[in-house]
Amino acid sequence: MLTLVGMGIHGYKGLIMEAIEAIKHADKVYLEAYTSPVNGRDVNAIKALRSDLLVVHRWFVEDGRRILDEAREGDVVLLTYGDPLVATTHTELMVRARGSGIRCKVIHSSSIVTAALGECGLHAYRLGRIATVVSDPIASTSTYYVLYTNLMQMNHTLLLLEYDHEHGYFLAPGDALRLLLECEARERMNAIGEGTFAIVASRVGMEDMMLVGGKIGSLLKHGFGEPPHTLIVTGSLHFTEVEALKVSVTLLDEPTDNTKGVKARAEIMLSNYIPRAYTALSRAREYVTHAKDAIDSSIKDMIDNAEYYLSDAERFAREHRYEHAILALGYAEGLIDALRYLKGIDPWRGK
Repeated sequence: MLTLVGMGIHGYKGLIMEAIEAIKHADKVYLEAYTSPVNGRDVNAIKALRSDLLVVHRWFVEDGRRILDEAREGDVVLLTYGDPLVATTHTELMVRARGSGIRCKVIHSSSIVTAALGECGLHAYRLGRIATVVSDPIASTSTYYVLYTNLMQMNHTLLLLEYDHEHGYFLAPGDALRLLLECEARERMNAIGEGTFAIVASRVGMEDMMLVGGKIGSLLKHGFGEPPHTLIVTGSLHFTEVEALKVSVTLLDEPTDNTKGVKARAEIMLSNYIPRAYTALSRAREYVTHAKDAIDSSIKDMIDNAEYYLSDAERFAREHRYEHAILALGYAEGLIDALRYLKGIDPWRGK
């Protein structure tokens, strides 16, 4: 049998009696050391129960063959920080075990996902997708869009920070925030800026836990001590959440609603393309007005219809009916484009 045991946010102190009994009676006990930094005191405490405890790295768990082979013949315990099934690698191992006819039991525990939000007084049901900020600027773009999507849905975003056990590397909160600001400079979706309110939750569950909230501009000037750290970018805040933040978090700035500045992609696109289409339409009318040759009435009707469609696009955009607005804009642009083929002019370029 394979037993996945969560140690929660308190490490060895977070083990329940069922987990301790499983550790004592297992044939093999492993502690994975890549989803969270391993505390030496936890290792020593567990070794007091099982002197043959093995601390294993990412490749060992991801490969999983040794664990599964041993679980076919005896009882194997894999210890993890937090809750075992928050990490997809552990879920995959569970699926592989059960798919191979190996009994798999999970002893759940607390997770940073719920603990960080709870300590700040934020509502768990307002949490959107979780993401990890990594040191690669390009890879961080996907995290940026998770943040953007969550804000569009008025949800909070919990951001885990890259941790490399083998090299002892932790992505610092300030570096993570700078990476997201760089993404904003490239993507320009108004998802994050130096005025965005965020929280840095440091060493949650430990005696020296620190929760600091404020505008990103303020957080970038602040020190947060030793890892691990977690970032929270809040969405729309309920008044009870604001009250909780004021008594639970060290605030450098007042909490603000981060959803007010973010716009739908369609809204951003329409705000750029509708004025551009009106400029092209104005050039088309100018051509008709100053044309030396007689202009067919159908050309004038085409320009009029393009204006009607643009007017519809503006109205639909104001009503947040973005699909209709894009369709109307497309019809208008199509009519304007037709002038290039019918009269050899290009209103988009003013020629």
